[in-house]
Amino acid sequence: MKAAVFYGAKDFRVEDIAMPKIQATDVLIKVKACGICGSDLHAYKQGIFSRPGFVMGHELSGEVIEVGAKVKGIKKGDRVIPLVVGLNDAIEGCGKCYWCLRGQKQWCPSVAHKPCGKCEPCQKGEFWLCTEMQRFMLQGYSRNGGFAEYMYVPDAILDQNIFKIPDNISWEEAALIEPLWGAYRWVAMADPQPQDVVVVTGLGTIGTLVMEVLKNYVSKVIVSEVSEKRLELARSLGADVTINALKEDPLKKVIEITGSGRSFSGKHGGCADSVIECTGVGRVLQQAIEMTRTGGHVVLVGLFEEPVSMDINHIIHKQLKLVSSFGWGKEPICEEVKGAIKMLAQGKVNVKALISHQYPVDKIMEAFEIQTKPDQSVKVIIKPEMKA
Repeated sequence: MKAAVFYGAKDFRVEDIAMPKIQATDVLIKVKACGICGSDLHAYKQGIFSRPGFVMGHELSGEVIEVGAKVKGIKKGDRVIPLVVGLNDAIEGCGKCYWCLRGQKQWCPSVAHKPCGKCEPCQKGEFWLCTEMQRFMLQGYSRNGGFAEYMYVPDAILDQNIFKIPDNISWEEAALIEPLWGAYRWVAMADPQPQDVVVVTGLGTIGTLVMEVLKNYVSKVIVSEVSEKRLELARSLGADVTINALKEDPLKKVIEITGSGRSFSGKHGGCADSVIECTGVGRVLQQAIEMTRTGGHVVLVGLFEEPVSMDINHIIHKQLKLVSSFGWGKEPICEEVKGAIKMLAQGKVNVKALISHQYPVDKIMEAFEIQTKPDQSVKVIIKPEMKA
């Protein structure tokens, strides 16, 4: 099958690789659409967050073409999205170790797996490519993902690591359910209230989806971004205030809108109830801390490519709640995913408007390059069936 294999920074190679072979507990999917995620861009630009020799892509939709004998509730022809993180709820740890006793069974040492030592990659000394190892790794990072014609879901459990999608959601829209699910849970982590004013910094796919989800819960959403194209999109999708960070100071603008706050240090800042930081840029994180009212939330969503220097005393004196996007949400993961799917199916968010470009897998390098340009793109989709 045709696939775009990642080898390092700015190095994808379209190759013919072996079709996945499924076991009795697995499902084989024909990939219909796969989005380029912001974390994929870190790998493309710097070679980080992924390993050479793998097929990236974790934001995907597809049609089931083969079902293992032991899989329940899924049949050939079903329209689905795979979400391997959903399986965290179903992991069975040892029940006795440090992590299991603290409700974090996903870190249990018994869940770790070793190369089989028998397959072809193991015989070549390429243990990281062992098929047994890949079964238990994250799709699109250390297990082959969606930038290919086919991919498989190991140990498929309906509504745990594979979800059906309604007919009124297109393949392309379905490929954005994974980031929409992220937006759904990160908004919940900010504990939004109807009267709240919330700031979103950065309007990539994630930031724009966060803004759309927030519009269902709070009174006002302010967004800050450097791309006028993305700001225009945000305005069309309902953002209450848009700030072009190249033309005006976002912090001053937020203070102007929300008023000046106070803290035990006497340092003033804004009075936004929450800021959801989606840029992964150090100076923007510092602004986010200053924008937030005393006792407010800062949800850290963007991944940072470099260490960040900041005045920690401002966090302490303002009694801020810094929340990791990797943390557990208020609902089980499977319920969060179903909530995001329901929100999309009911038209409460518009993901179609975010799709700016679509490319065949043969043009993977061109697709990634355009995704790095915020003045030209928002969400780029790879469609393996599309002709070059």
